[in-house]
Amino acid sequence: MSQLELAELSARRLKLEFEKRKILEKISRTVSAFDAALSNLLRERFKLEVDLKTTDLRLLLLYQELKLLKEFEKRDQSLAQKLEAKCLEKAEVVSRIAECQERLANKKADIERLNPKQLFGQLQAIVPETHKHAEDLFRIFKKKIKRAKKVAAGEEEDDNEDLSDLDDLDDEEDEEFCPPGCDPALYEQVCELREKRLDQEDVLADLQKAVEALKKDHEALVKKERVIDVALNASEAEIREFQSHKQQELNKLDTVVALKMHQIECLVNGRLPSNLSNVIVFTRAGLTQLHNRIGELEDEKLSLKQQQVALRREHVTLSKSRKAKELKLLELEARARDVQILKFGQEVDLDVIEGMSVNKTADELRAALKKLEARGERELAAWEQRLTEAAAELSRVTKANTEKLARVAELTRTQHRLESELNAAQSKMVTDVGQSRDGMRKEREQLINLVKLQAKEMEALKAEINMLRHKGGHIYTPVSRQ
Repeated sequence: MSQLELAELSARRLKLEFEKRKILEKISRTVSAFDAALSNLLRERFKLEVDLKTTDLRLLLLYQELKLLKEFEKRDQSLAQKLEAKCLEKAEVVSRIAECQERLANKKADIERLNPKQLFGQLQAIVPETHKHAEDLFRIFKKKIKRAKKVAAGEEEDDNEDLSDLDDLDDEEDEEFCPPGCDPALYEQVCELREKRLDQEDVLADLQKAVEALKKDHEALVKKERVIDVALNASEAEIREFQSHKQQELNKLDTVVALKMHQIECLVNGRLPSNLSNVIVFTRAGLTQLHNRIGELEDEKLSLKQQQVALRREHVTLSKSRKAKELKLLELEARARDVQILKFGQEVDLDVIEGMSVNKTADELRAALKKLEARGERELAAWEQRLTEAAAELSRVTKANTEKLARVAELTRTQHRLESELNAAQSKMVTDVGQSRDGMRKEREQLINLVKLQAKEMEALKAEINMLRHKGGHIYTPVSRQ
């Protein structure tokens, strides 16, 4: 071969070798990429299998919990219904107690409104003390007489009872007459005041009976509320106990925790043992803390030993001192006994003598305590009186406010009716041509004046309501929307 052919052959060989290296490198890269992709797929597959197994185990745990919860469902519902029934019963009793207290306050307010001193003042006004028949008239005013019971509307009494009442009145009452020389008109006025006093006493007696009945009802309701509270507390305790038992049963279920190999240090000869029944899962920080705690316990043990030695020495010293004090006490007791025998001829119990002495400081403190208690009771009674008066005032203002609101609502309805009539009249004026324009104008003016008058009256009532609100404080009033 010529020199040129050899050069071409050499160049071709170099080119082919270069292409061969390129192809081999590409094959190597392709194989490496395939191996890496395959490794990644294997890793993803393992992770997916772990997630699937963990999900299956979690699903199994949830299924077991569901079975337990279904077993406890009936008991849970019965306890909840029982608790709800007790709560409703307590709410009803509390509302009845509040109603009873309100009625009791109203009765007490009615009792306080009855003022017998007013009648006595009227008597003193018409019969002064300087009157010559004042003593007789006062005795007539204060005299207690029996009167026939008043019959309520719609009721009838037996004739026999009426006859017996009249016989009793004739037998038991003395004949009453006007004192000689006294003005009959003045005597009649005194008798009228006595009748008013007796009426007040009857009303007061009825109110007292109603108050006593309300107090008994209130006490019965309070006792019932206490019983309900006890039952409610028992139901709540039973529910808590049941929930604790349910939680304990749920805690008994086994839960699977996935661990990685680098988290496991329980290796025997570099391998994981086949039996892991005696193995416990523990955190690294907790393990480090336990190792440190070993040193701390050793230091505490050494300190306690030193403290024990010091306490023993102190115990020996105190024992010696106690024995010396006991000997000194025996000696002093013997000397005191000898002095008592020489002075009194016998032993004297000093505790009895001290108990028989009068403690002036304690007596003074008891007296001061009684005074403070009496003053506190008086202040409490005064505050209760003020609260009762405030409640009565609140009730009165609320009633007045409600009446004003009702009046406003009525006027508003009247205004709407008049406006509708006015509109109807206007439409009628447009349609009815034959009607006189002067008459229509007068009627329209009358309706407008009536509407303005009603509006002024409504504004006056609103101003009065605002004044009552400012006077009565916070008053809950119903809102009427028209």
